Amino acid sequence: MILPAPGAMMIAVMPFAASSRNDNTALDRKYYDVEVLSPAEHVRLAGRGKAEGVILEIGPSAAPSLKVWSSLADCRGALAPHYAAITVAGVGSSALGAAALGRNVADAVDAPVLAVVAGNGMGDLTGEALGGFFVFGGINALRHGAAVMNRSIGTLRAFWPWLAPPAFDTFDPAQGFMLAHLSTDVRSLAALLAGQVKTDLLVGHSKGNLVISEALFAVRRQQPARYAEFAPHLRVVTFGARIAMPPEIASVIDVMGSEDRLGEFNSRRDIAVDVSVQGADHHTNTRLPGHVPVTQVLKRVLKGDAA
Repeated sequence: MILPAPGAMMIAVMPFAASSRNDNTALDRKYYDVEVLSPAEHVRLAGRGKAEGVILEIGPSAAPSLKVWSSLADCRGALAPHYAAITVAGVGSSALGAAALGRNVADAVDAPVLAVVAGNGMGDLTGEALGGFFVFGGINALRHGAAVMNRSIGTLRAFWPWLAPPAFDTFDPAQGFMLAHLSTDVRSLAALLAGQVKTDLLVGHSKGNLVISEALFAVRRQQPARYAEFAPHLRVVTFGARIAMPPEIASVIDVMGSEDRLGEFNSRRDIAVDVSVQGADHHTNTRLPGHVPVTQVLKRVLKGDAA
């Protein structure tokens, strides 16, 4: 399904300096729909220190609310048992961008959602990019390659039943090297999925999709019984990067802007685009032309109109 983007004929080319803000939230203001947050919420979120792994609870615009927990330990006993969605924003985002994406998703599902903060804005952009797209991305590519090999061997066995069973059923290059233990955002999301809360929907943008993938593989490996409970019912919607997810996940919908060169560079090329937003680039900021309208697209995806 191809969806039009507002201002599709005007593709935004906006260098980092065009944000006119020499602060740690410059990329949030470029890539995320930060105007859905109130001035008071801006102040509360922009002033946070090292934010990776911080947990946010964001209510929809019709009933705005914001709760911030600095760590998993802080939010134990304070979280609701079920959330409509958990969201993860991408490289260069801070708590501000994470909250903006969360509010977009909360507006789509008309309920509070959780957001896991995946970075500390401009302050750790280089580290986040290297850790996200090179380390996480490399391991994700290995996993996805193993899945492709499994399917190929399965096809061959249909013609030659004597062919040896696939050797990659439990392939996981992170075994022994627990990448999830080294990344606070992955560790936070994995802990939430492993039993702290229940949800039927995960939504990521850019590097946030890699965080979601790593967290799912971590729970699959470390808490197989819990994983078996939620995987057959879980929906994952990715924006701005197509990433290999565990095969047991019930539904994965990949949304891409037709002009999103950054997202394409960081995507698995053999994963098809499910929803293409015509004229859209990598950003979700509705104040800029060429944006991906997260709330609008997600509503259609969840209704089955855009998949």
